[in-house]
Parts: sequence; structure tokens; C-alpha cells
Amino acid sequence: MKPLIFSFLIILCFTVEAQMPTPQSSPKSKLVQQVGLTEVTIEYSRPSARGRKIFGELVPFASLWRTGANQNTLLSFSDDVLISGKPLQAGTYALYSMPEKESWTLYFYEDTTNWGLPSPWDEEKIALSQKASVIKISHVESFAISLEEFSLTSAFLRLSWENTAVQLPIEFPTAIQMEAEIDKMLAGEPSANDLYSAAVYYLGQKKDLMKAKDWITRAVEMRSDAFWFYRQKSLIHEALDEMQFAIESAKISMRLAQKSGNDRYVELNKKQLAAWKVKSESAKRQIE
Repeated sequence: MKPLIFSFLIILCFTVEAQMPTPQSSPKSKLVQQVGLTEVTIEYSRPSARGRKIFGELVPFASLWRTGANQNTLLSFSDDVLISGKPLQAGTYALYSMPEKESWTLYFYEDTTNWGLPSPWDEEKIALSQKASVIKISHVESFAISLEEFSLTSAFLRLSWENTAVQLPIEFPTAIQMEAEIDKMLAGEPSANDLYSAAVYYLGQKKDLMKAKDWITRAVEMRSDAFWFYRQKSLIHEALDEMQFAIESAKISMRLAQKSGNDRYVELNKKQLAAWKVKSESAKRQIE
């Protein structure tokens, strides 16, 4: 019995030791970023340079690279997007690349189950490929993938390591999605917040400002105490060059903000009214 117990203890010790966590030289990273109404997820491992020459040596030119370390680098899009103007369907893709001195080719690969490069490489599984010019940058120690310069409708997918970066423009279907959401909202019984959100979106995107004015007007009728509604109403009137109504709405916003104790909105409206006054006086002097 004792030898059996001793053997069990040895196995248990080895099992515990095997499960001990250790730091990874190429740690995993996960980025989840909302762009417009689309969610983008990037999962990859981040190798570091550690004094090594990367491109042209550790990562040879004109050869396929796993674009990271360990398991596949994965990019997921919750909606269809355009990458460098080319359509890519919603889904998850493995990202591979072929670095060269002046440009890289990036591949969005449909099979995401590989460790490293697929064997064999299957051209039929390439959902999209696109070249990107090399950008010289200051030293980046650890390989990084990021979304940069994103707006409601676009972003750049950027890869950086050592003294090299490449990036691809991505366009998101935010405008189409928002139009559908607004149509759906208007077909029902829109709340004041719904109308406010639609108006602010149209103002920000410089779309049909007459529609934006109609929506914000309906919104303030439903929420006459909402100083932030009146603030946006004043900006919509300004964009339409309806300065009398813009000033009136800004004054209402400031008065309601004072009543609510919101100093930030009081100051915003004060500055806006002062700027309009200066602009108006300057225009009068030019006429004279």
C-alpha cells in the first residue's frame, strides 16, 4: 500500500508542477474596439525585438509570416467592411503577411485553426489580400496591431514593429446602419432621446440639417428641461445660418443649465454666445 501511495504523491507533484504559470516571451493581447456600430476584435501574440534585427533577418523578406507569434493572429468583424476599398464579409480571419522592403502584402485567411503558417497554404482560403506601403517609424520594441485614426465610419489597421509600420484603411457600414436605425425609429413612436440622437448624428455627419432641425425641435417639445437638447438645437440652427434661433436656443440652454447646477454647460453656452457676438460685430464692420 505504501509504494502505491508514494507513487500517487509523485504523480500529484508532477501534475501540480506542470500547471504552474510562467511568463510568456510573446504574451497574448486582445483588443476590442467599437467603430461606429461595428465591433472589431484583434487577438494575437506580441514578440519583442530584444536586440535582434527583425525584418530581413528574423522575419525574412518575400516569405510568408504568421504576423505575430504562436497561434494564428485573429481579426474579427461583426459587420461587413471594406478594406482598401475591397469587400470583406463579417467573420473571423487569420492574418498573414509577406513583408518586403518597400511594401507588405496582407492576407485575410478563412482557416483560423493553424498554429503558425497553414500547411499546405491554400489560395482558395484567402478571403482578401492587399498591399500596404512600408512606413519608417521610431523603434517599437514589441510587435503591435492597432486601430488608429478611427471615426464613426473608418479606421486604419496598423501593424508596427522595429522601425517599420504598414497600415490599411477600413471603411465601416455606419451610415447605412444608422439610416436603417433612424427609419425604424421614425416608423414607431420615437422618444425624445431617439430624436435627439438622430439629430446629433445628422449634425455631426453634415447630413440633411432640415431633418436634424425637425427632430431636435420635436425632442425639446418632449423634454423642455433638457439643457443639452437646447445646446444641440443652437448648433443645428448655427449650421443652417439661422443665428436668431441659434442665440435663442443657446440662452435657453444656459438658463436651464444654471437651474440644474451644470457649470460646464453654462460655460459652453457663454463662450458660444460670446463667439457669435464677435463674429456678428466683425461682419457689421466689414459691411460698413
